[in-house]
Amino acid sequence: MKRLQILNQSSIRLNNHISGLFFGLIKWLSFFGVLVFLGACSLPAYKLLADAEQGYQVVSSGTFKHLWVSNESYDLLNTENVPVMVFIEGDGVPWEAMNRIAFEPTPDEPLLLKWFLAANSPGVYLGRPCYFDLGDDACSAYWFTHGRYSEPVVTSLITVLKKKIHNRDIILVGHSGGAALAMLVAGHLKQVKAVVTIAGNLNVKAWVEHHRYSDLTGSLDPGAMPGLTCNIEQVHYYSSSDSVIQAKWLRAFSASQCNSSLIELPVKGHDQAWEEFQGLIMENLRSISAKLTQEK
Repeated sequence: MKRLQILNQSSIRLNNHISGLFFGLIKWLSFFGVLVFLGACSLPAYKLLADAEQGYQVVSSGTFKHLWVSNESYDLLNTENVPVMVFIEGDGVPWEAMNRIAFEPTPDEPLLLKWFLAANSPGVYLGRPCYFDLGDDACSAYWFTHGRYSEPVVTSLITVLKKKIHNRDIILVGHSGGAALAMLVAGHLKQVKAVVTIAGNLNVKAWVEHHRYSDLTGSLDPGAMPGLTCNIEQVHYYSSSDSVIQAKWLRAFSASQCNSSLIELPVKGHDQAWEEFQGLIMENLRSISAKLTQEK
């Protein structure tokens, strides 16, 4: 009997020990989950939004999740006659090195998010699939590396815009890889009346070959697509000092399009160097918006 009591006491101690380990593990996992969440929210993009007291949503297309930031209420966004400027960011950092894929591709200094926040015109900042650490189960590195301009990515952007913006003209604004997506979206969305690109990656084949990158297998190339219809105004900003996107690619691309303007600016770089000309470009965007409003 004494032996049974000893065994029972040992069993109780073992169970208590296992229970302690189990709840300790749960506590640790919960803490880890909080850290992951805080890690996502600590991206510089979210700090920019917080500092500007700007709210945001996470919108699903049914394929991918997207960051959606609007500087108007939902009702205004769907009833006003003024066009909506939709900003699409560049590629960020898909690769940390030539042979090492990044864990999180979102740029530390999202150029167009800053421009959107400073805009005093109706606007939306539309996040690309698998950026901004949204915990999307559909995501893998493929969607921000080789498949960054793929049909599923383009279709997902189109679906979100159709879902969120009704009866409004749209002006698409894209920088670098975001410009490629803006051009690919424009051909499939009737509401788009203008596309403005900044240092746009509009000839993906030439860009890949020049930099000796691996082919973006599965991605679309604006330079290989039919030109946009003439009722869509195009304005393409570029710099001869840009070592990432060569001027000759954009000159050839613009020449192949209808209703396309090409504007060269003395920008000494590809990314943040464009901030110097933010005011000039935004003023041109407002002019395009005013013209479209008058035509309504």
